[in-house]
Amino acid sequence: MNAARIRAGCFLLALSLPLAVAFGASGQTSSPWVYGPMLGAVGDDVIVISWETSRQVSVDLHYASTEVREASGSWSETLTFDRQEGHAEIWLRDLSSATEYQYQLIAYDGDAVYPSKLGSFRTSGPDVRAFTFVVYGHTRSFPDRHKLVADTIARDEAGAAFAAHVGELAEALTSDRLDNFRWATASLSRSIPYVTVVGSETMDLAAYCAAFALPQGGGSSGEQWWAFNYGDMLLLGLDSTLSDPTNPQTHEQLAWLRQTLSATDPALSAVFCSAPLYGSGYPAGRNESLITLWEPIFVEHGVDLVVCGETGAYEHAYVRGIHHVMAGGGGGPLSDPPEERPTGLVFSRYGVLHYLRVTVADGALRVEAVPVASIIDDEVYLTPSDNAIDAFVLR
Repeated sequence: MNAARIRAGCFLLALSLPLAVAFGASGQTSSPWVYGPMLGAVGDDVIVISWETSRQVSVDLHYASTEVREASGSWSETLTFDRQEGHAEIWLRDLSSATEYQYQLIAYDGDAVYPSKLGSFRTSGPDVRAFTFVVYGHTRSFPDRHKLVADTIARDEAGAAFAAHVGELAEALTSDRLDNFRWATASLSRSIPYVTVVGSETMDLAAYCAAFALPQGGGSSGEQWWAFNYGDMLLLGLDSTLSDPTNPQTHEQLAWLRQTLSATDPALSAVFCSAPLYGSGYPAGRNESLITLWEPIFVEHGVDLVVCGETGAYEHAYVRGIHHVMAGGGGGPLSDPPEERPTGLVFSRYGVLHYLRVTVADGALRVEAVPVASIIDDEVYLTPSDNAIDAFVLR
């Protein structure tokens, strides 16, 4: 049985119940599921699965490679957690690299059985050379619009390796707003590993790190900033609120950033953060604090792409060999066109819900801004096609 690391709960490992017997039990009306399952950090041999229950129940986590599952119709592994209540974060390790898996949670409360919907994911691997991932941000204030964007991604990008949220998750990370966020992302995060970055709303870092299962890095809980590899691409998530040069954590993150970029020689690299270096939300389109702190490091180490989500707009700037993209169309309030053109602006679009589809293949990276809907006088008008409003290729 593969190893599992469990955080925020006290569970006992027990023998799993036979699946046929479980599905033969009678159900009750009150489900114990608060949310989940939700996928988090993914790697060559690991995936994180989290959920929350409202009362003490036994939970089985079944999983198997898709090949085994489809051939045999059964699960190859089962982890059982007895008397589980509240938040659970399970790190499944020793998985096969570059392999698609299926999984399912089943809760038992007396003779009542509560199965989750089936989920799936694909692990990375050092030889993976072609994959797709999605990025979006700025989802605060309108959970229904966020759900529209997230469900569109879940439907149209079902094979994506992972999804990255680039800031402005909600107005605040209160329990009710996190409930709305998880409701909006339920279909997406069940079958696409989901990672986030710290934004301006993240006042309680402990609550943020507990709410999301993120890759390892540094800062609070080792997840305030992070990095992971997918194939031969390096992905970094940074805390853009650390822009004060007098703050010791600002320099701690900078030292980690230099070390991480120096220790690897990826074919491609991308940075995710909430606030941009270049964008219309700042005077003259320039965030001088982050430009001073980060840009010399990005240029020195050849960072290819920086994606942010602080502003409710799509903006694409090209400065000093780096593409900077504002992907703020996740459902939050949308911005009006600025009076002044931001530095290095190549293309922009306002009033449109959207996400980024990023395709990696043969050492090249193709970025497409995919429209979901237009917002006109506070009314939502679905986009008739998913033709990109902007696209570019990095080699």
